[in-house]
Amino acid sequence: MPRRIKDQNLVIVEDDPFISEALETFFKDQNKIKTFGNAEDALAAKADLKDVGVFILDYKLPAMNGIELFKHLQPEIPTAKYILITGEMSYEMADSTRQLGFDALILKPFDFMILEDNISALLSAAA
Repeated sequence: MPRRIKDQNLVIVEDDPFISEALETFFKDQNKIKTFGNAEDALAAKADLKDVGVFILDYKLPAMNGIELFKHLQPEIPTAKYILITGEMSYEMADSTRQLGFDALILKPFDFMILEDNISALLSAAA
């Protein structure tokens, strides 16, 4: 099946190597992908991430969670789309991410095609 997301710069911040590698494999054929296993490494590379179109941030990361990472990245890279992925969904988390300005919240485990559909919709809306 042809990919709908093409020529995008995507950043994946996920501490589970299986999920990170699977996401990278899914998107890498037609996109530029950078992966980080923790928030600290992503923040250290922030100067090189100014052209990123989509950030996929895991909620549960070591030391700093995905929401805290978003709070550091979004003010400096406001044009990017931000998706939080989590295995722990609650009404409070959904409400908090919406209020903070996340573009999507996706519950793990998810079908990668659903993630791609969300990204495609977000990029289409921004165009």
